[in-house]
Amino acid sequence: MKQLKYIVALMLGAGLTASCVDDFKVGDAFLEKAPGVDVNIDTIFSKAEYTRNFLWSAYGQIYCIYTSGNMMNGAPIDAISDSYQCYCSWGAPKQSYYPGLLNEDCQDTDNGNFYGKFSYSTKSPSYESDGRVSIYETIRKCWQLIENIDKVPDMTAEEKSRLKGEAYTIMASRYFDGFRNFGGLCLVDHAYGVGEDFTTGRSTAWETAVYIDELIQKAIDEPGFIWAVPNEDLGQWSGRLTRASARALRCKLWMFAASPLFNNVKPYMTYDPAKETEFTNIEHVWFGKEDPSLWNRCLDACNDFFLDNDTNKFAPGYYKLVQAETQDEAGYRMAFRTAYRYRNTEKNHEKLFDAHPTTTMSGGAWGWGWAGFALDGYRQGSAVPTCELVECFGMADGKNYPYANADIYGAGKNPTGIDIFVDRDPRLYETVAVPRQSFSAGIVGDFQGQQYIDTWQGGILQNNSAFSNQAADHASGLNKFKWMLDYDANKMDDKAIGVAYIRLAEVYLISAEAKAETGNLTGALDDLHVVRSRVGLGRIEEMNKELNLKSNKENLINEILRERNCEIGAECGDRVYDMIRRMRQDLFTKPLHELHTYRLDASGNRVESAYTDGEAWPKFEYERPVITDGAREWWKPGFWTNKWYLDPVSRNEIQKGYGLTQNPGW
Repeated sequence: MKQLKYIVALMLGAGLTASCVDDFKVGDAFLEKAPGVDVNIDTIFSKAEYTRNFLWSAYGQIYCIYTSGNMMNGAPIDAISDSYQCYCSWGAPKQSYYPGLLNEDCQDTDNGNFYGKFSYSTKSPSYESDGRVSIYETIRKCWQLIENIDKVPDMTAEEKSRLKGEAYTIMASRYFDGFRNFGGLCLVDHAYGVGEDFTTGRSTAWETAVYIDELIQKAIDEPGFIWAVPNEDLGQWSGRLTRASARALRCKLWMFAASPLFNNVKPYMTYDPAKETEFTNIEHVWFGKEDPSLWNRCLDACNDFFLDNDTNKFAPGYYKLVQAETQDEAGYRMAFRTAYRYRNTEKNHEKLFDAHPTTTMSGGAWGWGWAGFALDGYRQGSAVPTCELVECFGMADGKNYPYANADIYGAGKNPTGIDIFVDRDPRLYETVAVPRQSFSAGIVGDFQGQQYIDTWQGGILQNNSAFSNQAADHASGLNKFKWMLDYDANKMDDKAIGVAYIRLAEVYLISAEAKAETGNLTGALDDLHVVRSRVGLGRIEEMNKELNLKSNKENLINEILRERNCEIGAECGDRVYDMIRRMRQDLFTKPLHELHTYRLDASGNRVESAYTDGEAWPKFEYERPVITDGAREWWKPGFWTNKWYLDPVSRNEIQKGYGLTQNPGW
């Protein structure tokens, strides 16, 4: 196994003085003595509490796309997918991705603004409190714990084993973060000391995938690594990693590895011969062949997860999808909201691996703040829904959206007054704020006591100063609802947030994709229905017979990808990574659209005014203009190259001379 030859060894003190994660209740006082130069390995592993807090600091570095430290200059990476558009001028999508200006220097800027969607390294450890840390800093912490925890005198062997399992899982997740952004990585198998000589550099993509899997196996093999956090401990320990977290991560790893980006008859791109070096190896970004059996490996990981969930001695059947308490739209919506948004509780066992963004408690409300959830970014238009996202969601009965190819967009083109927002997949209403006559939450608080949303042109959102001052929020004619719930803290900050790196619904969707790829289309449809039925949708193959999903593998995989966007979109950047791993150039390069809704009066004329209680709910017309604000150069014929599937590696890291190479095309 090739290992890292040169990593600037972080000062041990920097690794030990990291603050704990929000109100995760992991010991906010941290060390009993003030950290300083005398805080060293011997100190940290001299007492159980010190050791635990050292691991908690690594928890604070788990990937979450909604912390500003995770690059894109604070804008969510969803804005480079086909589902959201960035309208704010400072966002990295408009500054680096849309104009095609991303390069090997974009990750390391003096003011700490990182313009790539993920950074290979970190220029300064001073950004740690903001989440801006190298994956190698986290890996170093985890190896330090694994190598030293056995010397802790006041900790049981069972707890030592449990913490090792957590550390292995955190490491595996950080390697996976790098793997899906860069391909092959430098692999570190212990905590290197300052001045220690390292062997030469970058491993192949295949070696990296196997190494991540080996870390996951080490976590699973730890006898103290529990399957789930007991219900009685969730109030304090929701978010602690478990054996279920490791097994779920293995499913996600092999789904990505089995996909065409790396697992193909040819590489997604080749090197320019003029830029090749003695270290250049195309297998850093390609497995060297196509191996269909990798989908079997992915399916085996899913089956192992479900078997362990059903038969583990701790709590058989512990992880379940959150189900609706009432079989209606309100019940379905709340089940979905609980599943994606909130931390695990006694009644919610869907989160398998989640991150807790930086939060603060103020007056009983959970404040998100700039350094935590990128609330201000949303309120300035950093990720505004596209019409393509709205059309991704089908109808409440399980049929796909019927108007995508219909000629209903434009003045006079909706003579029958079709309301395209009626009777839709309930998850649409939890994802995008669209015109609804009866809506349980006001988008800007209880403005004038409203119980509706009028996102049409000239409606209340444009007239309300809370929105008119932030016009970019709804620049596409649509408003983001997922995560926000409301742009007023009374609703938005109602409960503590847990952002899923993986939740149970995704494991079912991964299993469905693996079954489809291995020829079991019936089994794939069954897994797909488990997720869809939670929100009351009918079986997709019965409601959309024209797609021949029982026999048409390509159509079924496309439907699984669409379902992934409806279910887990805007959670861990999965729509972007689905487009990448599936090499969906067609999705990256198609022009995207806004959706402008116009209210009509009784005579069929457009009226740009708000709705008043007691009025008949209006009929609408719709415009679907191509997005021109920050339009992506990708959309221009001849601009796209496959280099965009993986990000460039930092030039600073390459110039350190330990054999790290640039990805093709950069």
